[in-house]
Formats: sequence, C-alpha cells, structure tokens
Amino acid sequence: LPYRVRWQDLKDLFRKAGTVLRADVSLGPDNRSRGYGTVLLATAEDAGRAIDMFNGYSWQTRILEVRPDRLPPDFDSLNPNSASFTTAPSPTHFASPQVSSSLVSGLNDIDYTSLFGLDRPSSSSGNAGRNLFVGNLPFHCQWQDLKDLFRQAGTIIRADVALGQDGRSRGFGTVVFATEYDADHAVKMFNGYEYNGRILKVHYDK
Repeated sequence: LPYRVRWQDLKDLFRKAGTVLRADVSLGPDNRSRGYGTVLLATAEDAGRAIDMFNGYSWQTRILEVRPDRLPPDFDSLNPNSASFTTAPSPTHFASPQVSSSLVSGLNDIDYTSLFGLDRPSSSSGNAGRNLFVGNLPFHCQWQDLKDLFRQAGTIIRADVALGQDGRSRGFGTVVFATEYDADHAVKMFNGYEYNGRILKVHYDK
C-alpha cells in the first residue's frame, strides 16, 4: 500500500467491489503505515470480486497485491457469509478509529477476541493439543520468523516469541496451530531441527 493511505482510504477503494465491514492499515510503533492492511468484506462473492478488481491494481504509483487472508477456524461458524483478505503478509498491530487502543498495546498478532468475539488461544482454554513450546530459538528470531518457519507444518493461528523487559528475545516462544494434527506434524518436523545454527526443542506447551 502507499504509505500515506489510511484505513478510510482503503475502505473507500474496496467499497467499489462490495460491502466492506471493516478496513485496517497496519501501523508501526511510530504510528506510520507499514504498507499493508486487511479488508473484511460481507460475502465471499464480494471478496472474490475485490481480488479480481484490485490484485495488480495500480494505486498512487504502487501495484497492490491482494489475496485471501487466513482467519481463525472458528470465525466461519460465527459469520458464515463473510470473507476477509489481506494486502500483504499477516499483520501485527492495527490502529483505526473503530478499534480499541488495547489492540495496539503490543500484541504479536491479531487479537481475535476484540475483533471477532472469539476465545484467544491459550494453554488453559482446552487447546493444549494445538499449543507448542519452541525452545533454543536464535535470539534475532521474531514472531513473524517463527510463524513463517512453522507454517510449513500447517495452519497457524498465532506465534509469539517471549521478550524480556528490555524488549529482547528470551530465546523461546509458542506456536498455536489450528488443528492437533498440524501441531503433531510440527513436532515431528521441527523437534531437533537445526535453525540458524541452533537445534530447536519443540514439544506440547504445558
């Protein structure tokens, strides 16, 4: 996205394809655009039309990349007719007048609780079979790197790297998969896997 584009501009553009329920532009800590965002359309037909219209579309001298975004698996059961897509890789922090400030307070991924009224994945919510602990991470590894690596095993709902008070990685993190099958596949793939010179330790999160 052009860096001067805000959520309202994004919403106005994509409204040409159908009914837009919400639009967000991802902002960095300095409140500047990161150059990508998400749009949630009312129906799958609207979303498909938007992809046809705007993938490869030239907007303020930039060529947009538009593709379906991955939503949490429970979302479809709550909103069976809705469809979402993103203009770039999975967003981190969102800020728009429609969203509470808690969304921008340092979450590593979308806060599905605030956005969709879903239970946030956690070890205590009965998702123990889908939550993985990942130890011995390289200290430069961020949540997006972790998510990109483990995506090879299946659909990821969220990935987090534990940070100390100084904001630096503590060398371990967690990954929440959409299904127990994907989580089991990830354990088999990545426990003992060498990643940037370090041997990963992967097991179910307690």
